[in-house]
Amino acid sequence: MIDHLEELWGDRWWLPGGFVVAYWAVLLGLGGLRLEHLAFGAATVAAAYIGPRSKQFLVVMLPYIAVGIGYDSLRYARGLTLDADRVLTCSLREIDALFFPGPGGSSLQEWLVRQSAPSWDIVAAAPYAVFAYAAFVYAVYLYFVDRPRARVYLWSFAVANFLAFAMWLLVPAAAPWYVRDYGCAVDLAQEPSAAGLLRVDQQLGVAYFERFYSRTTSVFGALPSMHNAYPLLGLLTAWPSIGWRTKPFHVLYLVWMLLSSMYLDHHWLIDAVAGWVVAWVGVVAARRIVCGVG
Repeated sequence: MIDHLEELWGDRWWLPGGFVVAYWAVLLGLGGLRLEHLAFGAATVAAAYIGPRSKQFLVVMLPYIAVGIGYDSLRYARGLTLDADRVLTCSLREIDALFFPGPGGSSLQEWLVRQSAPSWDIVAAAPYAVFAYAAFVYAVYLYFVDRPRARVYLWSFAVANFLAFAMWLLVPAAAPWYVRDYGCAVDLAQEPSAAGLLRVDQQLGVAYFERFYSRTTSVFGALPSMHNAYPLLGLLTAWPSIGWRTKPFHVLYLVWMLLSSMYLDHHWLIDAVAGWVVAWVGVVAARRIVCGVG
């Protein structure tokens, strides 16, 4: 057994398993160890030790794993850094209304919210239902069909997400639903909400979105919007390699997510623009990391 592990990892064969056990121990000490952490750790150890192919897959996917750990850890960092005086609320609404006006003197985002209808709710919910899983599935697909692009995509994904994590800590921002429900006052104890997606839960007789958003690490993480960053990451990393039969699907996903994020009352348009900037920086940095080019 040890010989097999040493063939894979050399003298540091213990490192993947040791990291997972240490991760579990830290979460247990913080009182945050959950079933998904155990499953995630077990899958990581299995990939590390089964054989050369699974190890190679794990190594390529490490940026994605780092993002998962980083996002989950935000709940502890925010508890130490979040300050009500730094939370942006109504100022984002004013910026949106100024730079992105809609019909009737409101912002474009507010106009979209007023167009709510059961059929539009389902259409808008579709990209929200899959966005977190779509990034992983897309990375796995690229791993098998275009591994160099998979590496650029995954490193772009990691850089963009960690930039967003830093911004969420340094510039906490409320989503539009919060401003609409609670005004400009900041309540750090306020629970997260699925906002417009609650209507979809009610239509379908489920509590999928309610449960999903109840586990959000903070109410005040709307700027930048990673919902909008993810489609652009796929578009920018794919653009040089794909033809015009594929590019429209990336563009459609980008526009669909943008309109859905505003319609569902999750993001101002300024949040989306910030997400796009973060995505662009992530791609530029990833190309330098992976390919050595700017």
